Amino acid sequence: MTKRNHGRAHPLSAVPSVEAAPIAPSSPVPEGFDYYEGATEVARVLEDTGLTPSRAERKGHFRGGFCAVEATHPETWPAGVELCVEVTYYPPAELRRPSGSKPDPPGAAEHRRERLNLIARTLRELGFNVDLIERDGWPGRQQLLRVHRARPSEDESGKVRDR
Repeated sequence: MTKRNHGRAHPLSAVPSVEAAPIAPSSPVPEGFDYYEGATEVARVLEDTGLTPSRAERKGHFRGGFCAVEATHPETWPAGVELCVEVTYYPPAELRRPSGSKPDPPGAAEHRRERLNLIARTLRELGFNVDLIERDGWPGRQQLLRVHRARPSEDESGKVRDR
């Protein structure tokens, strides 16, 4: 017995072992790096157009606004696309949502909406399809962008046509 737990069982002693955990069926993660190439491509486009600083610039406690690009599993992609990612915009520190149930700072919702519209418009001009989606379970039903691009089609001769 230790003084710390006063004779009670250690809190982790009730946790079942990893071997006892049920095996849940899951989709295999795609092999190779093409799965992530879409995220890399979209992130570079956002950096090249000035819509987000590079990851190197925002190391540490970055207080400015930036975009995060996440690869999505191919099973969730719309039919006939060659890449699909989600882009989340994080506003500057003074416009970020406070923790808990505190209201947004003044102008924060408008800022996020305007910035998402600018990002979507720019990506559409560069040939991407962009959908505004809401993520359940996040404060204020956070909105983000699902970005995808159609796979080039082939004509009867097997030549790839422009989209």
